[in-house]
Amino acid sequence: MATPALLDSAKLIEKYLGSQARLFLLDWDGTLTPIVEDPKAAVPTAADIGVLEMLSSNPKNDVWIISGRDSTFLQKHLGSLSSLGLSAEHGAYVRLANHADWHSTSEEADSAWQVTIMAIFNDYTAKTLGSWVEKKTIAITWHYRNAVPEIADFNATECKNCIEQIIPQLPSHLEVMDGKMCLEVRPKNVNKGAIVRSIIASYGGRTCPDFVLCIGDDVTDEGESPA
Repeated sequence: MATPALLDSAKLIEKYLGSQARLFLLDWDGTLTPIVEDPKAAVPTAADIGVLEMLSSNPKNDVWIISGRDSTFLQKHLGSLSSLGLSAEHGAYVRLANHADWHSTSEEADSAWQVTIMAIFNDYTAKTLGSWVEKKTIAITWHYRNAVPEIADFNATECKNCIEQIIPQLPSHLEVMDGKMCLEVRPKNVNKGAIVRSIIASYGGRTCPDFVLCIGDDVTDEGESPA
């Protein structure tokens, strides 16, 4: 992902104050929280909660956390902020602001592919000390952030090539994505770009946002921009 130019904070504040409808699309890991050795430790601080509550409670603001984390994690750590929109597993599951329930955004797909992908990830886990596999509802992620970097990078490239050769033989339409020190395999129609398009479309007759701020840290976030 290309390194973006630094934001002009003065101009950003000017645009924010002069706008009437604002949309915030925020990634979680590596953006609002740092990448840490144990993903379970990437939890919001009291200050994080305070800022998110302040932003999302402003009637001019629609604030979304669009994360690769599962709905259980997001509900546990951010569910108390009812005015916050939450998107889990890159848009597979959504909790609208001021709603209690989560719902799926995609049709139930054949999950038989997960057996094949899990076997490949388990093989590379055995080859890569410190790596592990995370089974989500609709995706499978292989994490290697705690492995020796040189070995992890080599094995990650080899693993991705292996999966890309296998994917055309599987019945589901899948893709393998490079995340921040991880590989994830998921259905092609589940991605952050799709959920952002859905959010924009949901405005319908309402005033569309005249201020949009998207913030992310890796290639999985590139599709978030509605432009």
